[in-house]
Amino acid sequence: LLMTGQPLNLLGAINDPIFGTTTASIFTQFEPAYYYPSFGKNITLDSVVLSLALYNNGGKYYYGALAAEKFAVYQVSDPAFNVSSPYYSNSTTLYNTEIGSAYIKPRVVSEKIGTGADTLILPPQLRIKLPASYFWNSGFLDSTNYLTPAIFQNFFKGLYITTTSAPSSGQGAILYIDLTDANPFYSHLTFYFRSSLKLGAAGPLGRDTLFNLNVNTGTCAHYSHIAHDYSNATDINTQINDKDTMHQENDVYVHTLGGVRTKITFPNLKHFFDDGKKAINKAELIMHVEPNSIIGNGTNTSTFSCPNQLIVWVADSLGPLVIPDYYEGAAYFGGVYDSINHQYTFNIARYVQQVLNGTRKAEGLYIMTTSDYTTANRVQLIGGSKALSG
Repeated sequence: LLMTGQPLNLLGAINDPIFGTTTASIFTQFEPAYYYPSFGKNITLDSVVLSLALYNNGGKYYYGALAAEKFAVYQVSDPAFNVSSPYYSNSTTLYNTEIGSAYIKPRVVSEKIGTGADTLILPPQLRIKLPASYFWNSGFLDSTNYLTPAIFQNFFKGLYITTTSAPSSGQGAILYIDLTDANPFYSHLTFYFRSSLKLGAAGPLGRDTLFNLNVNTGTCAHYSHIAHDYSNATDINTQINDKDTMHQENDVYVHTLGGVRTKITFPNLKHFFDDGKKAINKAELIMHVEPNSIIGNGTNTSTFSCPNQLIVWVADSLGPLVIPDYYEGAAYFGGVYDSINHQYTFNIARYVQQVLNGTRKAEGLYIMTTSDYTTANRVQLIGGSKALSG
């Protein structure tokens, strides 16, 4: 799953009682707020804070159940890490030993700093305080490391941010992180220090001297690494290892972030023309959600809620292909979650007609998500061998 250039990154760990454990980590480069900085003389580095702004993703800043997690930060060591390379959900980048860590329960409320005209409203953030001694000893307040982009990125190759927590079943959350919001930069690595200079005018933070390293979209590589562990997701693990692709399952599964998808086949569809050719006016594929899988209050605002929309792709030896009905528009095609009836409905009439006419092979369909890169949702669907209840 290509993660380069996505509008948000993901961070955290979640232990879903049905889908197992998913862990999301971030690799990112930085760029100084400006080059040729003057840090002054008699410098004392007071503190270093990594701030990660939470992203409002359709009204949600996270997926799962918020709990305290141990977030750990490492320095990237890979000289090949660069903005021109593609990075996928299973990519990884070399990094050194841990710089620092902190146990934090993220807060999803804005914070006000300062008073009166100096008031600054900060969006929800994850703020990780890191040991100042590490950055002081590594030369992060040596202005010669900030002369050019090439010099700086050779000096500082970036950070790897992850969680080392192992949430209990039904706990944990994956945060939606906005690394590159440029107006202003809310995600940054900040050095708070004192020296003979007072940089900048007085503001919400007073006259404390600070210097930021930001994440710029065009010049900084950044991506999310995703790890799915289905070993404790008994049914999913069985299906993954089952070589009998024609076996009907009681339940089938769709998981975002490069997780599992469902394949549906229609072995008897070819016999529909046995008594003569027909024109297909309407053909609906209705996928019912297993109601017991929606953990929470039974709606799409539950702790482990369903994706807002699914999509159907044509199974093909070359890989998933766009189904012809998709081009008729969203109103025709469907796929939006019906939270009242707990189902997804797709109009696949054109696909069925092509199969019956013999212009398309009947290799089946994939059920996938439309937001595979940017949300952590999942859904358990009722399979072909399970009777509907209610």
